[in-house]
Amino acid sequence: MRLLASTDFALRVLMRLAADPARHRSTEALAGEVGVPRNHLHKIVQDLAEAGIVRTLRGARGGVMLARSPAEISLGSVVRRLEGGQALVECFRPDGGACCLSPDCHLRGVLWRAREAFLATLDRTSLADCAPTPGTSSDAVEALEA
Repeated sequence: MRLLASTDFALRVLMRLAADPARHRSTEALAGEVGVPRNHLHKIVQDLAEAGIVRTLRGARGGVMLARSPAEISLGSVVRRLEGGQALVECFRPDGGACCLSPDCHLRGVLWRAREAFLATLDRTSLADCAPTPGTSSDAVEALEA
């Protein structure tokens, strides 16, 4: 499976926020830390805020922070929210796609089960399970992300 780049960036942002959940961080600082343009990160943060995963604070002391404890945020819920209607393969599209092997294809069921197993593993994993511990140096955090 391959996640969208925006989902990858969102998970990185969430891990940064989970390392110090009481602290709010500017989108500009987060953009630099995760290596994504600020405008792109702004859209990701909006999606996370609409999902109730982060909250945003305006003003000079504004920024982004987790809306819930890292232990209450399952990676599965984040990935489902951000991946939305992305079809794993052509035949998973809502309109059925244009697969030349349908309806005789036996791969579809295998891929469906693999996708569900992938998401089930993420459902059992909280943000707290994979976030760096508070006080971890940025070099160590970057090594964890690699």
